[in-house]
Amino acid sequence: MRGGLKSGVRGRESGVPPTAADLLSQAVDELTAQGILTPRLDAEVLLAHALGSDRAGLYARLHEPLPAGPVGAFGELLRRRAQHEPLHYITGVREFWSLEFTVDPRVLIPRPETEVVVETALGLFSQSAIRFGLDLPLAMQSAILDVGTGSGCLAIALAKELAQAEVWATDISPDALAVARENARRNGVAERIRFLQGDLFLPIVDERDDFDLIVANPPYVVRSELAALPPEVRGWEPLVALDGGADGLDFYRRLLDGGPTSLRAGGWLVMEIGHGQGGAVLRLARERRDLSACRCVADYAGRERVIIARRGSPRVN
Repeated sequence: MRGGLKSGVRGRESGVPPTAADLLSQAVDELTAQGILTPRLDAEVLLAHALGSDRAGLYARLHEPLPAGPVGAFGELLRRRAQHEPLHYITGVREFWSLEFTVDPRVLIPRPETEVVVETALGLFSQSAIRFGLDLPLAMQSAILDVGTGSGCLAIALAKELAQAEVWATDISPDALAVARENARRNGVAERIRFLQGDLFLPIVDERDDFDLIVANPPYVVRSELAALPPEVRGWEPLVALDGGADGLDFYRRLLDGGPTSLRAGGWLVMEIGHGQGGAVLRLARERRDLSACRCVADYAGRERVIIARRGSPRVN
């Protein structure tokens, strides 16, 4: 696979340009041989990308001879995918919340299940509006903080949904923040998100302590399990966005330590969790005297995905 597509594509030797169907057939065989789990889908996405099209456009010209330029470009893209480079790093884009995000090895690739964080946050705002008898969503005047923003997907999705909310986002990585800022510009919310570099809550310590909502998708992989991750993850995505420490809970402890002091009374902390971590993170949250209404939210597959907690007055023992 070092040279991408093998030289035996039908039409190459006869001088007749190959069709998309020819290329896809061989590409699927080669990706399958390299252990790629979704060879047909990946081959279609990459060929469409090489053609400057989408998959629908690809199928519209499936049996047309293709120009040499896109054929050569596809071979190079296929070579990269066969080495388990993530598909979305190759194309450079990933959809999240029906928005398009630039992604590269500086940031974790947004996952569909992370959209549950956005859904949960929006649901909490709606519930708050009902509770306080407001005609407009409480979020219209709210301040939101995205801790460890990475690609910026959470901050940007919430900024798009809550047009008058004030959104802040922090990340320890200047490279990640560069990607997040680019994505904010790409999605038309650059003027509405304040990006700050630093570890978790440090950048906002002297700025404000009255956020209505804090969201986070922290690193949560148990350190000893990093080596067992799929090659697309362990070999390409940033370790700092994956390593959750010896038990996978390091960042939850820190979020639960700093989060309540950065929330107004009644504000919410919404955190994505890894598979099987619900009970442990709930216990950590319920140990906090200044948090209440702690519960777990499942994703569409029924798996524990998000922990929420509300800041209240400290409980008296």
